[in-house]
Amino acid sequence: MAGIEGEPAEVRIPRAALDAMAAALSVRTAAMRTWPDGIDWMYPMGTWEQPHLEFALMPGGEEVWLRMSTDRSSVAVWTIQQWWEFTKELPEATPPG
Repeated sequence: MAGIEGEPAEVRIPRAALDAMAAALSVRTAAMRTWPDGIDWMYPMGTWEQPHLEFALMPGGEEVWLRMSTDRSSVAVWTIQQWWEFTKELPEATPPG
């Protein structure tokens, strides 16, 4: 993973946040909040008050940005291919149809 400016980035994802994301992806249920910069961040519905994983599909569909709600200053940038590979490995997620 690389940070926004190409610097190495580490985003620590607690198991509970990963499990919540897997469940949301498996039933394709995510909530969305638009940040003041116009980026639409998605997260597992019903987890806003808890630490949660947020992701955003960048314009053009080439990158996915990931961040934890507990540290929104650290963002991991994945290619769309890395995102699909990640979602396929989640224990409860179903691959995109």
